Amino acid sequence: MLPDGDLSLHGLKVLLVEDNVDNLQLSTFLFESYGADVIAVSSASDAFQALLERQPDILVSDIGLPDESGYTLIRRIRALSVEEGGQTLAIALTGSVQESDRKQALAAGFQQHLSKPVGTDTLLKTVLNVVSTKIG
Repeated sequence: MLPDGDLSLHGLKVLLVEDNVDNLQLSTFLFESYGADVIAVSSASDAFQALLERQPDILVSDIGLPDESGYTLIRRIRALSVEEGGQTLAIALTGSVQESDRKQALAAGFQQHLSKPVGTDTLLKTVLNVVSTKIG
């Protein structure tokens, strides 16, 4: 079920990192259908480069990536200056529902942690929530 029409990501630049092609395509379609400008990549190294070049508003990253984990990616990002994107908002997606994984994601530098599979409405509302904390 898609969230209600009140949710708009118009003008928001979202960097999606997911190594599963089907999930990446589905997430890209979802975010674009709500107005987001999506940068979709399948590896942490591509995500890091895209962040430096495109300066997204928010990163939504899978943790289990083939070249390096999402934890390593966010630590590399947090080591950057503000101008380079070091304070980019970020949401971690994992296949785990363990409290220790949530704590690890937050300690690594993510603002939120969501367990997969995540519902469409939960994902979009979490993105809006995280972005609104920076604006508000």
